[in-house]
Amino acid sequence: MNLRRLIIFLHDLTAVAVAWCLAFWLRFNLEIPPEFAATMWERLPVPLAIHCALFWSLGLYRGMWRYASLPDLQRIVVAAGVGALAVPAVLAVLGFLAGVPRSVFLIAPLLLVVAMGGSRLGYRAWREGRLLAAVAKPRSMPVLVIGAGNAAAALLKELAASQDWRVVGLLDDDAQKRGAAILGVKVLGRTEQVAAIAERLGVTLAIIAMPSATHQQRQRVVELCN
Repeated sequence: MNLRRLIIFLHDLTAVAVAWCLAFWLRFNLEIPPEFAATMWERLPVPLAIHCALFWSLGLYRGMWRYASLPDLQRIVVAAGVGALAVPAVLAVLGFLAGVPRSVFLIAPLLLVVAMGGSRLGYRAWREGRLLAAVAKPRSMPVLVIGAGNAAAALLKELAASQDWRVVGLLDDDAQKRGAAILGVKVLGRTEQVAAIAERLGVTLAIIAMPSATHQQRQRVVELCN
């Protein structure tokens, strides 16, 4: 195991412990009675051991946080769901089920999904420059992207990590996309409005992301941009 995976693994085990304790805390309205606090700490090794096995068996550490996506979130949900069933079952077999409120077994998995999924997606957003993008890249050049399809989405991901470019809007002739957003960037209008929108936003550069367009269509867009 390399150092990065070890750190992520320890992070996830910490999330299990925090979710378990926080579930008790919420169950008793932020004030855990001493006898239940003792039970909480005594039973904690069981959910830690179960989730440790689940995380490795489900391959949670094969992917990279920078590219965290829906499949990673699905694995986290599966791990939390199986753990929600396995933890009370193992505690019952060991004779340690008494003293643990039933609601803890429902609250803890939900908190675990939020903690593990949120940290991964938050890290990805930070690495791609989506968090406080305008503040983090104050001197970057604003650009418009012509097109609001798959190519534009891929382009936005690339430009989000750049300190030199900042996409301020999309343009597309599809009326159904008007007002929609891709990765937080809004479709501002039609391509024929590029001059007016560029002037209003102070933009002097446009990038065409229309791979499926005909030569005539791309030429028209180039003329509009010029």
